[in-house]
Amino acid sequence: MRGQGIAPPPHPRFSIFVLSLTDMISRSLWLVAALAPALLGSGAGLTGAAPPEFRSALTNAPLDLALRPGDQLSEGLKQFYASGRNPYVGRAEALARGKELYEEICQACHMPDGSGRIGPSLIDDLYINPRANTDVGMFEILFGGAFGAMRSVYDRMSQDEMLKVLAYVRTLKK
Repeated sequence: MRGQGIAPPPHPRFSIFVLSLTDMISRSLWLVAALAPALLGSGAGLTGAAPPEFRSALTNAPLDLALRPGDQLSEGLKQFYASGRNPYVGRAEALARGKELYEEICQACHMPDGSGRIGPSLIDDLYINPRANTDVGMFEILFGGAFGAMRSVYDRMSQDEMLKVLAYVRTLKK
């Protein structure tokens, strides 16, 4: 066989090694693709990134983000829809309004300092919903409600106000 220019079959261990290496690479690529959204957040800020999807924390169904009658589509809300990043983080006027709303609507369950009572703590990094540590995930919970006693605040505040509350909640973390 050697004299005829035909190569001998590869060693069995070499074949197993190549198959194992190929399998490992394939699984690694699958894992990176599966974890990329969680590792990169909503993908906001990446060139060509698609706008975030807004999903129910209860059912994972797409949320209908229709504004309530009389509500306006603010610039902040437009930015949030496009990027998934809360544009009110760090803006004093928005934080002041967010604090007012938090004290009026949220603190009964989450305590004035966000440490939690009926509702969970908002100041640690322990979340039942894995998306809740993102701006989009927190918004989804306020907008659509979540498990336990957390019901939607859609009937009590505008989407723009929800973003201001979420910006304020971020300031409670130490």
